[in-house]
Order: sequence, then C-alpha cells, then structure tokens
Amino acid sequence: MRVAVLRAMMIAVAAMEGIWGLAFYFRPDWALGTLGRLVLDPVMARQYPLYIASAALAYGIAATSPRRYAGVIWICVAQRLVETVVAAIDWHAGAIASSAFVTLAALELFVAFALSLALGTSRAAMPSAEALDVRDRGLVRMLRGFGALELFWFLASTIFVQVGSRLLGWKLQDPYTTQQQGIALLIIGLVSILAASDVPRYRILVSVPVASQLIGIANSFNEIHLGSIGWPVAAVQWTIESTIAFAFAWFSRRYLGFAVIAPRPSSDPAA
Repeated sequence: MRVAVLRAMMIAVAAMEGIWGLAFYFRPDWALGTLGRLVLDPVMARQYPLYIASAALAYGIAATSPRRYAGVIWICVAQRLVETVVAAIDWHAGAIASSAFVTLAALELFVAFALSLALGTSRAAMPSAEALDVRDRGLVRMLRGFGALELFWFLASTIFVQVGSRLLGWKLQDPYTTQQQGIALLIIGLVSILAASDVPRYRILVSVPVASQLIGIANSFNEIHLGSIGWPVAAVQWTIESTIAFAFAWFSRRYLGFAVIAPRPSSDPAA
C-alpha cells in the first residue's frame, strides 16, 4: 500500500513539474503572473523551465520503483523545503505576492509532509552486489564531479547570485527565476551524486545529467533566437555539453539498452 501511494504521488509530482515547466516556457507571462510578477528576463524565463524537465525525469524514474529510488524521493522532499524557504525570502523582499506565497508554501509543505510520511522509516538498501569495472569507476568519478559542479551552480544561482552572474558574464535581471533555475540544478546535482553512490542500482539515473546537457544544447538555440548569445558562443556551449553527454554515455555503455529500463532481477530487497 505504501509503495502504491509513493508511486501515485511521484507520478503526480513529475506531472506537476512537467506541466509547470511547459506553462513557464510557452506562457512565461501567465506563469509569472500567477505569482504576481512580470517577465523581467525573457532568456531566463525560457531557460529555467527547460531544466525542470530533468527534475520531472528523475521523479518519473522514482515512480517506477519507489523502494529502489527512495533516495530520489528524499531529494524531492528536500526540493519542496528549499523552495518554501526561497519563496519566504522572496515574499519578505516583496518579490512575490502574499496570496501566491501562502498557496505555494502550503502546497510545497503538504507534498513534503505526505512524501515523508509515506516513506516512513524505510530501511536503507544494501549496496549492489555487482562488481564495479574500470568504466564504472570512471562513471562514479564523473557523476561525483558533475554533481559537485551542479551544486556549486545551485549556490551561485540562489545564494551567491552576483558571483554566478560575474562568472557567467551575464546581467542579472530577474533574481526570482534565476533562483528557481538554481533549485533545478540542485536536483540534478543531488541525483548525480546519488547515482554515483551505487552505479549498478541507479544506472538509469545517469539519464538525468545527460538530459540536462541535451537541454543545455537546445537552450542555446533559444538564446540565439532571443539574441542573448551569438553563434560562436553557442558553438562553445554545444562542444562542452555534447562532450559531457558523450562521456556519460561512454562510461555507462555497459548499461545501455533494455537493461537500463528493466534492471536485471536480483535478491536485492529494494529492487
């Protein structure tokens, strides 16, 4: 019963993230309007919802096997709490309307509480019995490094925003959507680090950082269209992001194919 509840809730959360991302991407004026805000940065308003897709992907994966991917569900709980804190700060600064803050905080805290209650005191899963080969060890190092980088950009987007702005060379126009993108990067970073903790068990989660890089490539076309970057800068971004995506695929090629979607049966109680 608890597994069924968790599955239903994670499907709902994944759908909520996906629908909100689509609404934000195609109608940023309406999405921001529900929060009592205007579109201040068209580039960020289109960029932020793209990265929500990685969160939706992670939560969709967790819904397929809540016991196996309980760690992802705890990441979802952490996201809800972080978003509540950020919303409270924004409300205090007058960045979002009071009514929007109350609705948002109530929804986030309800989801966090319900997921925590359904998870309960779940026993930690035993490490996978599968031995790591050279490629696995390379994948672990890459996942940890990538996760650490995403956590750095989370801090640079939510707390040290001016630092992130200087490092990336862009003008900070809308702190709110910048912070929201930072929360999406937090999810990607934590999921990557979780995947590194047990590659055989969490191999499908490698698709989350890969998706973030493919999204980055797609976003470059959006930035070109909006005039925020030129083709030379976009070419550099494509080179970096495609190289990272290819490296992930190279190190995880042992797991590519049907096994990624349907892990081999095992005696693992968390499977």
